[in-house]
Amino acid sequence: MITHGKKFFKYYPQYMLVLSLFVMTIIGTLLLALPIARVKSVSFLDLFFTSASLTTVTGIMTIPIDSFSNIGHIIILCLMQIGGLGLMTLSLVCIYMFTNLGVYTQVVASEILSLNNFKDTKNILFFIVKLTIIIEMIGALFIFPSLYQTYSLKRAVFLSVFHSVSSFCNAGFSLFPNDAESFLNNPMILITSTILMTIGGLGFVTWHEVILKMKSKTERRKISWHTKLVLRIYALSTIMTAVVFWILERHNSLAKMPFFQKLYVVIFSSVSMKSTGFEMFPFTTVHLATLVLAMLVMFIGSAPLSTGSGIKTSVFAIYLAVIKAAVLGKRHAVLFGRHIVDEQVYKAMAVIALSMSWIILTTFFMLITEPSHHFIDILFECVSAFTNNGITTRITPFISSIGKLFIIITMIVGRIGALAIVMSMKRIVDTHEISYPKERIIMG
Repeated sequence: MITHGKKFFKYYPQYMLVLSLFVMTIIGTLLLALPIARVKSVSFLDLFFTSASLTTVTGIMTIPIDSFSNIGHIIILCLMQIGGLGLMTLSLVCIYMFTNLGVYTQVVASEILSLNNFKDTKNILFFIVKLTIIIEMIGALFIFPSLYQTYSLKRAVFLSVFHSVSSFCNAGFSLFPNDAESFLNNPMILITSTILMTIGGLGFVTWHEVILKMKSKTERRKISWHTKLVLRIYALSTIMTAVVFWILERHNSLAKMPFFQKLYVVIFSSVSMKSTGFEMFPFTTVHLATLVLAMLVMFIGSAPLSTGSGIKTSVFAIYLAVIKAAVLGKRHAVLFGRHIVDEQVYKAMAVIALSMSWIILTTFFMLITEPSHHFIDILFECVSAFTNNGITTRITPFISSIGKLFIIITMIVGRIGALAIVMSMKRIVDTHEISYPKERIIMG
């Protein structure tokens, strides 16, 4: 069995991501379908939708989460944790435990994980698991005192762990009646959640480098250009989102809040809009301009190899560099003093083009199947599903069965990622590029 498995992963490792995600979604559906996991009857489609939303850490629900029993909530917690870590990550960790990966498989893994050296893959994978456990435990410890004032010891412990996992994994699921709005007046939970979302959204490679630098005593270890890029883009995008969100909503959804409450709600929301999807208030009450802002922020998403989704901040940074190069008439895209290789430029453009194409196509079909809903609501729901964010205009529970299937597929495609789809069709083989005659096209 191990021999056959080793042979399969050696020649077909690119199918692990799609297969593991699909299998885990089916398993999750079957587990949630158990009578012990539910307190009321739920259709199979809604169970499948819930499982897909959990394994893709999207956070969109078609049924109330209190439709499930305590056992069901434990199953939800496990699916959310697995989805946050990533099925490819867990699959590769398990394979490493039982067999050595071939060079080809390691190269594919390093491509998916965006590593410079495929030999680092094993260390990064185990680091991901260790960091996740430690951070989530610390987060739960900080959240627990606030919840223990209201709930019993056992319930407070479970809610603390659940919310810590949901925040770190950028999942956006909540067992509280009104989502994150339930702890609007609890700065400790909001601040802890914001920190957890930020740590999860910055990416594991980033934290791996930062921790190695902190541990380094005998040598001066430098932070890589990639990590500096991630930190800069994440910080700039968060600050800009917070400022614009404040301007748009200070006299609307934030109007009745005290100043300091407005401040940490704006910071929390700007981080949550990147990929988590916690809502401090219904997004049905915000300005249309705020919905557009949220869609843009969701589309960009979090850092590479993070628990968040979206096209990733690095891809968006390359996009801006390409635009700048085109406007200034430069031959190459330059980003923070570095020349971006053409291969990555092509991949970044492909990711953005494929992502936008999928969202537009899904929106088009859902406008046909859901004629009773407004265009902006359907577009917002499609963007939220593709970016695995979970912020919603709350129309999903009322859409048709076909519409729910479109959202399910969109969540799965978004979690896999456009680049991973391209890579899954590509075998690493020695090829000789064919040189064609050059030609110019009239562009305007």
